Amino acid sequence: MIHSEFPSEPGADNLAFSCALVAEFQAAGVEAAVVCPGSRSTPLALAIAGQQGLRHSMHLDERNAAFHALGHAKASGRPVILVCTSGTAGANFLPAVAEASHARVPLLVLTADRPPELRAWGAAQTMEQRTLYSGFARWIEESPCPSEMGGNETYARALARRAVAEATGPAPGPVHLNLPFREPLAPEKVDLASRPAAAPVGVTRPVVSLRDAAGGLARQLRAVERGVLVFGPDVCDELNVAGAIELAGSLGWPVLADPASGLRSGAALGGLVHGADLLLREPTIAAALEPQLVLRFGSLPTSKAIASWLASHPVTQTWLVDPAGAHRDPQHRVTRVLRSDASQLASLLDDSTPPSAATAAWRERWLGAGQAALAVIEETLSRDPRLLAPQLARSLWSALPAEAVLYVANSMPIRELDAFAGPRDAPLLVLANRGVNGIDGQVSCALGAAAALDRPTLLWCGDLAFLHDLSGLLAGRLHSADLTIVVSNDDGGGIFEYLPVARSLPRAVFEPMFAVPHGLDLSALARGLGWNSQRVESAAAFESALALALRGGRHVIEVPMERAANTALHATLHQAVRARLRRAPA
Repeated sequence: MIHSEFPSEPGADNLAFSCALVAEFQAAGVEAAVVCPGSRSTPLALAIAGQQGLRHSMHLDERNAAFHALGHAKASGRPVILVCTSGTAGANFLPAVAEASHARVPLLVLTADRPPELRAWGAAQTMEQRTLYSGFARWIEESPCPSEMGGNETYARALARRAVAEATGPAPGPVHLNLPFREPLAPEKVDLASRPAAAPVGVTRPVVSLRDAAGGLARQLRAVERGVLVFGPDVCDELNVAGAIELAGSLGWPVLADPASGLRSGAALGGLVHGADLLLREPTIAAALEPQLVLRFGSLPTSKAIASWLASHPVTQTWLVDPAGAHRDPQHRVTRVLRSDASQLASLLDDSTPPSAATAAWRERWLGAGQAALAVIEETLSRDPRLLAPQLARSLWSALPAEAVLYVANSMPIRELDAFAGPRDAPLLVLANRGVNGIDGQVSCALGAAAALDRPTLLWCGDLAFLHDLSGLLAGRLHSADLTIVVSNDDGGGIFEYLPVARSLPRAVFEPMFAVPHGLDLSALARGLGWNSQRVESAAAFESALALALRGGRHVIEVPMERAANTALHATLHQAVRARLRRAPA
């Protein structure tokens, strides 16, 4: 096995990164590499030379090497690694890369590069390499220098998995990874004893046709006793809601669902864990609920606690289920990508086989912990008469009529709903902009949703999101919109109160630089733009205003709340949940 006596040197980081990259290529089914000699590509060449079972050949001429790799990949049907040093070397790959693109031949083109600080400064053998194959590559990515990441083998393996998946997708073709390395390029002493061969398990190959893999995939899922289904905010249309319900019932696994997944309301989904954001903040519970396999659908959930839990178990396998085979994997933890959706996956499983007793007990542990967390929330909030964000989230969740539309803005509203919305039998369509997670355009998006759907529609947003889209209020008046807007007005960016900067800076610096208080009367502002508007300061007043607004027309309900009081209530709730769970651990 390749190792270094100097693990803290950039050379050791370069080699560790390269070895992890090459090993994962082989694990994904890559059998051959074509290498051109050079200095900057030393870590890659060493990793290939030391990888047992990976065939490789050396070529003096890059053009010849690239066409050799092209012919090998075309004949074998498997992607081939193609490696060169920095500078014009990669430019000589272009004719073969162009042919591979048009002929749909999978290639993994690795161009070593100088570090970014040397580019465009006249350094030798340095040119712009990132755009060499633009228009031809299926995917182009540049990694950071390994020395900036301490080698980061997890990222290297994720990079390799995605590269293979992109190169072997529905339209196969070349993938370009530009890999900068800082000197020293390799450790002073290197052991070139061969690394063990990586079994080509094909974990990164997206399953293009589930029918072809149906039997094996179903058996693998049935064999898992501690599985968890995780649904992100953008995965469940009407068909997939039904598929998710069927899949959860067939597997018998607990379900973690984002509020915008389409699965948090309605009574049909078994195994749905309420209060997951709160219970997984308790470290002992998060550790005790370690799964064997996570089936994740779509992008990561909103909850930071759930995301941290997903990343905290290194031996857990994570399969991403996405009909487009998209690599939504910011944690670099996905070990398998299935081109599928919930309904297609559910169709593979034989419902006549019930979940095992161990799986049933596993699900009950989750459900019991979630019920305990919800009970604490209910007890704590029932004793607090104020109208703060947790109470507002629960009120909206329970008060909106069946089939209504709730558009939830980013920053705090979507997080409040995630944490404090409990069971709801009546269906509710929850929409949120969780693609890039911005706070802009929220009013206009909600107006568009209201125009598209003949249902009661409500937007819940914070004051800054409201102010970002004042022109949306004008558009609503011009188009005679039918929309209710509930604005949590804490006079600034309330989400920053939960970040370390709120505790590390003096308030005199924090307030103008992060919170940015505006001191505006939002109700008066809305009335000036032609909306019915009122300011409410109690739960009873809010319920009355909401009932009136839902009869139709343009309404803004402003709910003032103190940031400090809101932050303190969250801390009280989290501590109460921790205390309860510690008394009765999962």
